[in-house]
Amino acid sequence: MGLQVLLAAHAGFCFGVRRAIQQVEAELAHSGKVATYGPLIHNPQVIARLADQGVAIVDHLDMSTLGPVVIRSHGVGPAIYEQAAQHGVNLIDATCPFVANVQKAARDFTEQGYQVVIAGDADHPEVQGIVAWTGNRAIVVASGKEITGDKIQGKVALIAQTTLKEATFREVEAALRQLDVELIVKNTICSATAKRQEAAQQLVSQVEVMVVVGGRNSSNTRKLAQICVAAGLPTYHVEQAEELDPRWFKNVNQAGVTAGASTPHWIIEEVVQRMTEIQQEQELENNVPTEEAATEAAAPQVSEDANRELTMDDAEDDMGKSFEESLKNLKEGELVTGIVVKVRHDEILVDVGGKSEGVIPLREIAPVTPDSTEGLAKVGDEIKVVVLKAESEDGTLIVSRRRAIEREKIVHMEEAKEKGEILTGKVVAVVKGGLRVDVGLVGFVPASQIERGYVENMEKYIGQTLRMKVVEVDTRRNNVVLSQKAVLEEEHKQARGNTWGDLAEGQTRRGTVRRLTDFGAFVDLGGVDGLLHISEMSWGRIKHPSEVVKEGQELEVYVLKVDREKERVSLGLKQVLPNPWSLAVEKYPVGSVITVKVVRLTQFGAFAELEPGIDGLIHISQLANRRVNKPEDVVSVGQEVQVKVLEVRPEDQRISLSIRAIEEDANREEVTEYLEKQDNQENSEA
Repeated sequence: MGLQVLLAAHAGFCFGVRRAIQQVEAELAHSGKVATYGPLIHNPQVIARLADQGVAIVDHLDMSTLGPVVIRSHGVGPAIYEQAAQHGVNLIDATCPFVANVQKAARDFTEQGYQVVIAGDADHPEVQGIVAWTGNRAIVVASGKEITGDKIQGKVALIAQTTLKEATFREVEAALRQLDVELIVKNTICSATAKRQEAAQQLVSQVEVMVVVGGRNSSNTRKLAQICVAAGLPTYHVEQAEELDPRWFKNVNQAGVTAGASTPHWIIEEVVQRMTEIQQEQELENNVPTEEAATEAAAPQVSEDANRELTMDDAEDDMGKSFEESLKNLKEGELVTGIVVKVRHDEILVDVGGKSEGVIPLREIAPVTPDSTEGLAKVGDEIKVVVLKAESEDGTLIVSRRRAIEREKIVHMEEAKEKGEILTGKVVAVVKGGLRVDVGLVGFVPASQIERGYVENMEKYIGQTLRMKVVEVDTRRNNVVLSQKAVLEEEHKQARGNTWGDLAEGQTRRGTVRRLTDFGAFVDLGGVDGLLHISEMSWGRIKHPSEVVKEGQELEVYVLKVDREKERVSLGLKQVLPNPWSLAVEKYPVGSVITVKVVRLTQFGAFAELEPGIDGLIHISQLANRRVNKPEDVVSVGQEVQVKVLEVRPEDQRISLSIRAIEEDANREEVTEYLEKQDNQENSEA
């Protein structure tokens, strides 16, 4: 058996590197002159090839003759952008989108008062750029051993260099959790890096020797080599095929190949080809050039996990196919099934096949945007998503779980409309013209369909659960229009029929005050509104119905009159309250003196209120101990006066009062007192 070459399922250029190279080549073709701020990627062969095409490398932005400058995939700090603006330099930002996300997280955490801790290599340009976005306040640690409580206190946010090993990140996290700090952890390791590391980890168990291809100054390539060495496997790190030593493969049946994210496919191809040639040379030396051996030697393979062979004919297709080309198979609006590969605080990464990895932003995770992804998905879950953008502005594949849920729910909405089902949903927002309601997808309730009547304040419905029917379904836009009014109208119609069936005069019924007017209140008796006139609300005198009842109040009312022909019902409230006249004789006996308030003047006297519901008449002849032409000459409305009760007739609801009697009694007492004093004086003189 000859040497088999097994290629890791994920190896070579990642999306960020490929994107950066394509941006440089595109600008070179457009303007004929371009430079990169520092080496574009950590691969000397690629840098040399770009230099041959005229791509320069600069380390400052103050040259007046400088042409377009590309920011490398590792990214830079904010000061570089400011320098470019000051000197009028045309910057082309090729920062890897994953790195840009880490920069943003570092900046945001710093602005929120967190001490940012970066797990990574302090000398790496990516990490240096991230530190700059924190105002150089971030702390960089290479392992958990570097975590100490003297520098790291209070609110702490942990992030990672995108090419960091997952194990190292977890080690740092564990060390931080030993401290008395308020910790937020955001795993910012690039999914492409994680995939390459996982693929290398899987491959080492299938081979006897590992070859790691990539620049020696490439952080992610070095970490691939570390993973292989840690597995106890002979591991060789090479930058190009010329470095391969035939002695590495002597008596070896399976050899594995992996490559860093900055390694181009043509270098990987050359390495695989050279390993194949070494195998053939060894067979010739051993004098075993069998047809079977020659066939095996000519067919380098990838690991079983990749489930494909890499031959010289298809190497260009498999290794050279760009991220963008793989996305062309996905159409915007297409429903696809994916596997969750990473769950972050504000997004979920989904493997939708091939090398395409979709990002579900927080706003696209559920019909109602959650505060975070916590509890919504876990790694390994199979979920359906809808492709929103096969390539966004930063080259990322954007997919939506929300749209997929809506597509599933829209079928149920059509069925609910067909059957007339009543759905329940919570109001999540007030928008122009109505409400947004969560019914599994976010539907719309027009303002005219919220209640049976006009709704003035829609804000009060936020958080409430409505019962609705589907009135319109737009399958093309996944929109649904709902109506609570339809449910209420149907229930009102049914309740109205039941109420009219047993409504009768003289009944006491429970109702709800639905609306107030100046002349009374309309009370819902169960689908039938009755008028509670202001005159029937209280035994006393009131100026407005709001003094007695309020909208939404439940109360007992008395049915005074029912007119089925005109569908009118008259109600009373005072009839179910105690009648104050029933105790008038006991409370206000004839001859008693009480204080009353004048409430109304007439030509023949003044009416005074003893208590709500009981008014007494002070006849004009009883207003004063003299002739009175007009009552207002003696009293005024609102004035409190003392009166004497002359007569009580509760059967007629009449009480006669007198101010004059009070005055006469006072005069009589005065005369009596005077006469008594005279008698006493005469007796003493005698």
